Amino acid sequence: MIRTACLSAALALSLAGCAKTTAEPDETVPPAASVAGGDETPVQPAAAIPDPHEVSVADLPRAISVDSDTVKADITFAEPIFGYAPAMAMDVVEDARIRLAATQEDAAAYKEADPDYFRPYVLRIDWRLTGAGGGLAGLEGFQYADTGGAHGNYFTDGRIYDTLTGDQLRLKDLFEDPAAANAALEGPVFRALETEKALRTGDTSNLDMLLGEAKDAIGGDILGVDASLVASVEAGKIGGLALHFAPYDIGSYAEGAYHVTIPQEAFAALLKPHYAGAFGGEPAPLKRPDDPV
Repeated sequence: MIRTACLSAALALSLAGCAKTTAEPDETVPPAASVAGGDETPVQPAAAIPDPHEVSVADLPRAISVDSDTVKADITFAEPIFGYAPAMAMDVVEDARIRLAATQEDAAAYKEADPDYFRPYVLRIDWRLTGAGGGLAGLEGFQYADTGGAHGNYFTDGRIYDTLTGDQLRLKDLFEDPAAANAALEGPVFRALETEKALRTGDTSNLDMLLGEAKDAIGGDILGVDASLVASVEAGKIGGLALHFAPYDIGSYAEGAYHVTIPQEAFAALLKPHYAGAFGGEPAPLKRPDDPV
């Protein structure tokens, strides 16, 4: 059955196999995010999930729960996402709708092909606003799927939007000279990865290997890495960027995903003038579902 909950007022994924890969064993599936307030509508078929482009922002779902013999899914969208450009909210809802439909289709086919081995797929999607100011908004989507393999798969989808138009921006769109920004960010990114590696493993003997893996994954294009914005300790400002590396991108499976926060002071001078005012202060702490305990 499917229950779609919508709040009256205007922050995981369908992965198959080992696409953008993982680090949570089956017995420790990340819990679905809670959604405060709002009554659920009666049980509806999958087709009843609205097309984001055919309804108002107020009517978009804030939570979707699926409990069937093929898929167990919990999808949440934090309320602050819906306070900006409608196109931004529609984008992440549509993305989740597509992933859910793909998961349902794949699970049904698997069950029909091998009913004795099949067990229901698990899907978690949690979208939230991580930083906004000056016409920019950053979102992160924690996305997890267990499709019956040795372990589940997860990644963090980072996105940056223009809040006036709802257009999704690439990281390089923020900078006056992308090549100069790419070069300037390389040092801070690799130093942050070294620090995180040492904190996470307590071992500094193989940092050269980590940096080699990171450089191979990035391929010289820092601005091409999945990125989001991080709120500032200064109200109304953005404190920095977060770059996301899925499990296996760098390091071992057991190390999980890496999220690297780069303070705005490392790149503020390179921003396009109309984005410069959006940034200021230090990055605020941010707890993610997959952060090490």
